[in-house]
Amino acid sequence: MSDYTHQLRFFADRIDGGAASLAPAIRVIYVVAGSARINGADCDQGAGMLIEGAAEIEAGADAQLARWELVPIATPFSNPMAGIGESLNKRTDFIHVPGPETGIRLDTVTFPTGTRAYRHSHVSCGIRYILRGTLEINSDHGIDLMEQGHAWFEAVDETVLAIASETTETQFVRMMVLPADYHGKLTITYVDPADDDKPREQINNRLLDEIVQIG
Repeated sequence: MSDYTHQLRFFADRIDGGAASLAPAIRVIYVVAGSARINGADCDQGAGMLIEGAAEIEAGADAQLARWELVPIATPFSNPMAGIGESLNKRTDFIHVPGPETGIRLDTVTFPTGTRAYRHSHVSCGIRYILRGTLEINSDHGIDLMEQGHAWFEAVDETVLAIASETTETQFVRMMVLPADYHGKLTITYVDPADDDKPREQINNRLLDEIVQIG
């Protein structure tokens, strides 16, 4: 697709302690470890927050955040979080958001040992981030082993088979950009219709499901 409208950026922040001011964006933050104060609200480990606009982030030592930013395609890159610790821009992907509104969803997906997500696609796109364990991703682009700290992008309608570790539980957190009319609905379609009737062993915990205006 050549008509990209936005950048979807993903950062992994490991904070030494301090505060940072971030420029306006559609931004989702998930607290991986520790706690943070975001625009005056306290967020503990496992919590997620959607911010539309500027963000003021304060955190103590050893806080870890997963952070997604959806910005217009021509937005200059900036990362003030690098001033208060280690902040890695692990991915920047270019996407098409038709507007004037879109859905934003944040959830965690937990795979018990040795389970899988049958080959499927989503009507959404988004970036996933491994919190623990490993996940073998069989996609249209080949096979990749995702380990703790790895991030990857899945495009709209991209088919994926995900196979979890045989030795330990696996969990990732993902932020998806989805059509507004899928608010509150499943975005998944299985390639083989027979897989619809198979038990789902992975556990999904939806943290945010919101509609935002993108102008």
